Amino acid sequence: MLSLIYFVRSFGMKHKITIQTDNGEEFGGKSVNKLEYLNREIFGPLNSELVHIPPGKKEYNAFVERSHQTDDNEFYIPQIERCESKEEFFWRLLRWQWIYNRKRVHSTIGMTPYEKLCKYSKLPEEVCLFPVI
Repeated sequence: MLSLIYFVRSFGMKHKITIQTDNGEEFGGKSVNKLEYLNREIFGPLNSELVHIPPGKKEYNAFVERSHQTDDNEFYIPQIERCESKEEFFWRLLRWQWIYNRKRVHSTIGMTPYEKLCKYSKLPEEVCLFPVI
């Protein structure tokens, strides 16, 4: 998460960044103190915030699961066996990331993620190329 925040900030984004996660222990879990600590000491200084899926809104996680299904169906299943090396896999993954964020219209938002992001802050297209790790 921090790598992503630093990456986006390197393009000049100044707006507050909010990252929403499930209620897993690695993200503070049920501990209000841990979540407050993470926001005060880690995310706050970066003008960022970590929030959990609100109680009673389990459908929010459906958006995450749906994006995983898209990755599986449109990238992993058709591409993985074509890769002859780890390097080729990373190049194909970087290309998929570009298509997913810059070229592929997402039905839930009616535009690409890049177009949605630019409604808040005009950023260069290269922001769609977060390094593959």
